[in-house]
Amino acid sequence: MDTKLLNKYIAGDVLPEEKKEVVRWLKENEEHREQLMQLRHIYDATVWNANLKEEKPGKKKTVTHYLRTSIKIAAVVAMLAFILHKEYQEYRLEHSTEMQVMTVPAGQRASLVLADGTTVWLNSNSILKYPAAGFHSKERKVILEGEGYFEVARDEKHPFIVETEKYNVRVLGTTFNVSAYPDSDLFETSLIEGKVTVYQPDTQNEVTLQPNEKVETRDGKLCKEAFTSDHAFLWRIGVYSFKNEPLEAVFKKLEQYYEVRIINKNIEIASRPCTGKFRQKEGIEHVVKVLQKYVGFDYTLDPQYFGVDLYGVPPSRSVNFGINLSF
Repeated sequence: MDTKLLNKYIAGDVLPEEKKEVVRWLKENEEHREQLMQLRHIYDATVWNANLKEEKPGKKKTVTHYLRTSIKIAAVVAMLAFILHKEYQEYRLEHSTEMQVMTVPAGQRASLVLADGTTVWLNSNSILKYPAAGFHSKERKVILEGEGYFEVARDEKHPFIVETEKYNVRVLGTTFNVSAYPDSDLFETSLIEGKVTVYQPDTQNEVTLQPNEKVETRDGKLCKEAFTSDHAFLWRIGVYSFKNEPLEAVFKKLEQYYEVRIINKNIEIASRPCTGKFRQKEGIEHVVKVLQKYVGFDYTLDPQYFGVDLYGVPPSRSVNFGINLSF
């Protein structure tokens, strides 16, 4: 950085464009800020000496004159210290890596409002990570493991990024749903309002959605299609809804929602379409019993879990259902 420009910055004589240039330079690393502080000390000494030389030889300085000079120097130092502190605080916040974590246990749901006004609903067995000090960088980035419904506060200068294990979702201000459980092959993003782009950061694979469009992974590729109903988002109010979905797909979702393991021993029923609504609080065993009557199959509970309240099963344990077609 040009020393003349830095001295102008210290003296407060820079133009707005020049000030921005110096601020960007200061944010690059700690050595730049130390260099500026050294120049400031030299500037302070120069100002002090210049005032001393203005006095004629032999003429005694008055206390008032020294006081005025000291006040001027103190004012310059205080102003520069304030500017440096402000810039440092902005730099620290922008580069802070401390994240707040919200975890939703299996069989439950939760909601929160982020610092920018964005509202997020989290489905069962989901985790959201977001900056502990709020959003202070060019991008408002959060990390999602599981399923989340977002109503993003609009800010065209600061895009909102939802980062998942498989894909990222970038928006300015909109309403959308993302399902991206880390231990599942399923990934789906549905757009209710606004506009979103789903992409992989390290590839050119991206898809832009318009309202009432969704994208999901099929054989490792993003496939887009339209949807007409919001039944898939009723989980926000504690309702799991399925409409003409294959039984196999329903089982995979139930495994995520209730953190259980469902073993289907009869592939003939895997493609059976299922339609129905279930209250989250009714539990996995109730859902399986209803599906049993609707599709027609027998199921057995792993003997080691007989008599165990499914709501009380620790998250680290799995409940195995053996599924067999009824005769």
